[in-house]
Amino acid sequence: MASVHFDKKVEDSERPPGIIGLVVYPMTTAAKQFARSLWRPSTIVYPMRERLEDPEMRKKVRVESGQPIGVGEIWDNYRGVHALNLKTCISCNLCAFSCPDTCIEMVPVDTGDGKTKRCPQIDYGKCSFCGFCSDACPEGCLTMTPNYTITTSSRANMVYSPQRLHEVFQTKLPMNPTRIELPKNEDSILLDQDLCIGCNACARDCPTKCITMIDIPKPVPKAGEKIPKRIWKEPTVNDAECVRCGTCISVCPKECLYWGMHR
Repeated sequence: MASVHFDKKVEDSERPPGIIGLVVYPMTTAAKQFARSLWRPSTIVYPMRERLEDPEMRKKVRVESGQPIGVGEIWDNYRGVHALNLKTCISCNLCAFSCPDTCIEMVPVDTGDGKTKRCPQIDYGKCSFCGFCSDACPEGCLTMTPNYTITTSSRANMVYSPQRLHEVFQTKLPMNPTRIELPKNEDSILLDQDLCIGCNACARDCPTKCITMIDIPKPVPKAGEKIPKRIWKEPTVNDAECVRCGTCISVCPKECLYWGMHR
């Protein structure tokens, strides 16, 4: 077996020998670092006055290269506390459906006009900040911010209600970009006409109201033929307004709606 020889380069240490190297040299180095910190602080006063997610604070904090910390003014890929726009939420349930930690629960929220809708409530005691929920949100109303201060002495305070998430949205913190436009190869909602009974469940529960029930002609029975009992209406889906939440598929009693590509 061939042997490999490693040459170790030994450099002379800058530390002087004796008591000077053990005591005086370390104290001199500490004094130099302290004097340097007077004109170029290496720490921030957190959390009382200075916060890294504040764009103005990022301009003041510098690294050795002299550039601001992060990418531009914020960390564009940072995943912190969520922000929810209650006005644009359509209660599609995609955030809760895509959550791998099952930490999102859809709870009723008063819309102010005597009606209620279901919006996400997040338990940060379970959340892994994966970002799947914000990626799945078709309206871009659930985003993630650079806010990372969610420590508390009570487990109950880790649960953020929709109203509390909306307060985060109102603080106007920088938010991560979200995908709103659907890809061209996205599946569509297709209908098996032979199974449909025209019950209107899909159009009733569609969060974007993109399903319309249209009248279909009632067939004329042949001699001895029995016409099936059904409502002679059929759903049609507006692909431009559909957000692919799958609510219509889940509520269809006859499983006549399914995912597929238009031919």
